[in-house]
Amino acid sequence: MKNIIKYLILTLGVASVSCTNLDEELYDVLSQDNFGSTESEMASLIGPAYGTLASYVDGYFWYGMCAGDDFIIPARGTDWYSGGIYLRAHTHDFNATDANTVYNFWKFSEVNTINKIIQMIETSTVEIADKDRTIAELKGIRAWWYFFMLDKLGSVPIVITFDDTIPTNKGVTRTDVFNFVDTELTSIVDDLSEDVSTATYGKFTKWAAYTLLAKLWINAEVYTGKADWEKALGYCDKVIESGKYELEKNNNDNFLVENEGSSENIFVIPFDSDYMVNYFIPYQMSWHYSEINAFDINFDCWNGSCATPSQMYLYDDDDKRLGWFLYGQRYAKDGTPLTDRKGNLLNYTFEMADFTNATEVEGARLYKWEVEDGGRNHLNNDFAIFRYVDVLLMKAECLLRTGNEPEARQIVNDCRKRNFDNYDETKEIKLLTLDELLDERAREFIFEGWRRNDMIRFGTYGDPCDFKPNSDPADKHTWVFPIPQQVIDNNSEIVQNPGY
Repeated sequence: MKNIIKYLILTLGVASVSCTNLDEELYDVLSQDNFGSTESEMASLIGPAYGTLASYVDGYFWYGMCAGDDFIIPARGTDWYSGGIYLRAHTHDFNATDANTVYNFWKFSEVNTINKIIQMIETSTVEIADKDRTIAELKGIRAWWYFFMLDKLGSVPIVITFDDTIPTNKGVTRTDVFNFVDTELTSIVDDLSEDVSTATYGKFTKWAAYTLLAKLWINAEVYTGKADWEKALGYCDKVIESGKYELEKNNNDNFLVENEGSSENIFVIPFDSDYMVNYFIPYQMSWHYSEINAFDINFDCWNGSCATPSQMYLYDDDDKRLGWFLYGQRYAKDGTPLTDRKGNLLNYTFEMADFTNATEVEGARLYKWEVEDGGRNHLNNDFAIFRYVDVLLMKAECLLRTGNEPEARQIVNDCRKRNFDNYDETKEIKLLTLDELLDERAREFIFEGWRRNDMIRFGTYGDPCDFKPNSDPADKHTWVFPIPQQVIDNNSEIVQNPGY
């Protein structure tokens, strides 16, 4: 389906090699003595690095989202209880043992893969075309993974070589990791491609780097204790002023099966159910078992995840983004009303009485990405890590926080209006506040994995919310996840995050 980018996702065989002992699994690639002299060899070499991105949208992505106030995996009787691990994720009762399987954000297998490829390129005696750009792309992907761990775990080892060194995070602060990501990105940005076309689709470009820098600096106060909204704003403006991107008139076009043509795609994971099979299975996780009769799909459904009631009530009744959910009475393809396993009408409700023992029909279900006729559980739709609308709303936030409410409000209203058939002054935000901006981000980026990050930055993450009755501890240790216990057990040089 996506021939232009399949080279990015075709990984080679797995082999065991000497490593930094950060993770047991590593990916070996081509012979170091003979690679990189042809385009196909280079594609084969860097493919595994891009292939690491598949692990972003995997089980940990969906389970980790439970920590926000928009998405939950309730227990439905004995279904999805699983010892309470998903319930604890939502109430922020995190522990290092659960982190082994639920919110395992230790991504050093991915980092090691990239380090190995960089080492091979840098030590090769073969003349490699576009060597500087290739290394810059690889470092950009590595910087993404370090940003990911900085955000989720805080202090992690900074490892940029592939050798037998025992890694440690002793003495490594969250600020150190922040500075590493910043330095890494600013050092490579001039070597990255400015092109936005089929040739660079799915690649780490200059605009992906600037967007990641904007994400980094807009969260600077969280990561380092010192805000710099002007710096974040500057990186947003570099993307905006490039003229490379624009808002899609129809927001749903960002989530089509064939969504590689979206003018909002800045950095995407090019999923393909034949070649990039990972854990992009939102509908299998969310839909009721009976939904196989409503769609032309080739997978069963598990009746798990759903939106919180509060998330659903953020939308106006005529906001087209409500179409990103299934709710109300559900029908088979022939118009017959669907029923649950007890024979009751399958009528999804916004409300939920008890997420520790929810019914089969409680909770609106995910429906953001277009459903493909004959589709399998692993979607063909590409997943956008960065969309242009995010850059615009980040700019609005920086303007608002630095005192320019009118311009910030105009940007937010310009982004909002495409979501209404009849957009008039009654739909416009009249005075933009941080609370309203946080709500708009919740409406726009539901199921895209940014809610926890946003809530922490806006200071609401520890507050009570749907089915989370208590505030987080005053020390805020729950604002980062625990390092998985199995990592600690395997390496005595790794120090657990405080509070765990």
